[in-house]
Amino acid sequence: MKTTLANAEAALDEVQRDTDKLHSRELRKAIAKYIEAQREQIKTLRRMMN
Repeated sequence: MKTTLANAEAALDEVQRDTDKLHSRELRKAIAKYIEAQREQIKTLRRMMN
């Protein structure tokens, strides 16, 4: 499971890099908000696992 969470974090980093290339500020902002929510979920899962 820890490997999967690490992969999820890596995927979010990749999405963040791709998002930075978008022209639409509104879309970048919405995606950044979604990414932050997902990072919080990963943190919560890590706490539950420990």
